[in-house]
Amino acid sequence: MSGTVRLLSERDYREVLQTIDVIYSAPDHSSMFRALCGELRKFVGIYSAIFIPIDPRTNALLFGNYEIYDNSEEAMLAYLTHYAPLDPYSMSGWLQNRVNETARNTDLDPDLDRTEFACDFLMPLASVFYVLGGTLQVQGDRLGILALHRQRHEHNFTNRDKAFVDALFPLIARFLHSRQLLGKEMLFSETRGAILVDERGHPRYMNDMARNALGGRSVTRIPDPGFRPEAAHFHNGIDRYRVRTLPVGGKIKGRFIILDPENPRDVLSAKLTVFGLSVREREVAGLVIQGLSNRDIALRLFISELTVKDHLKNIFGKMLIRRRSELANKILGLSQAARA
Repeated sequence: MSGTVRLLSERDYREVLQTIDVIYSAPDHSSMFRALCGELRKFVGIYSAIFIPIDPRTNALLFGNYEIYDNSEEAMLAYLTHYAPLDPYSMSGWLQNRVNETARNTDLDPDLDRTEFACDFLMPLASVFYVLGGTLQVQGDRLGILALHRQRHEHNFTNRDKAFVDALFPLIARFLHSRQLLGKEMLFSETRGAILVDERGHPRYMNDMARNALGGRSVTRIPDPGFRPEAAHFHNGIDRYRVRTLPVGGKIKGRFIILDPENPRDVLSAKLTVFGLSVREREVAGLVIQGLSNRDIALRLFISELTVKDHLKNIFGKMLIRRRSELANKILGLSQAARA
């Protein structure tokens, strides 16, 4: 944040605030994306942009729901079918390992202009060269990837441009997250705790699950993740709950608190997700940690032992380990002595 403060002027902050007003007045994510790009074209200078949402349950990219601003469907199709693995953002792991922070593609690959990705895709098909992009995340939920583009004859994104967009990322994420929670009707589900608190923090509504989770404790014991990218958790001494919050306007200003019960399998899956593992890879890794052999895993998942070995090879590569004995140590933080 201190670097952003030094890079942005008072005028920049006024433009950031203006962009925020535009974002939060949008009725849905598609309108927000188009309005955001319009503001960024004025205040940062972009040629085009794309947004690819992420499935909150699996962390998989929802390629079928992407948004494009002033670029072609043909270029996007070519990217998805062939060029995505060659993208510097994919090859460097930036999108998997860093959130709410942008990077320039030329920083990720200084020799970009000599790569197949740039020569065969960026310039001839997408008509762009410079990219500034990153992953949006809030309250532990990955929401999507935003990438901004400039053409080759334009100058690269500056440090000021990067700081401007970085200042917006948590706010964009918060907007998308709020719409996601509302769209999935999470607030009044019987399987989740729900609490409405006013601006003073006093509870105005609480369902039975939330009341049982609190067990007579004050609602102030529940942490508020706010705009932070990390997930927040509430533990009542017996059970553990994932906490999400949603701002509330209107007559009762405050926030809605959503409590999702977690079991050990959910916690383990969340830890494995950090390494960019697919749903199937997380299943395999979880069974390895439980001590199952390759044959047992194959029988459990109705796949071949060869497929299990392929999954383990991918898991080891993503987690930067060499053998299955290191898996529990890396995920669960077990010491060599404890495992012995």
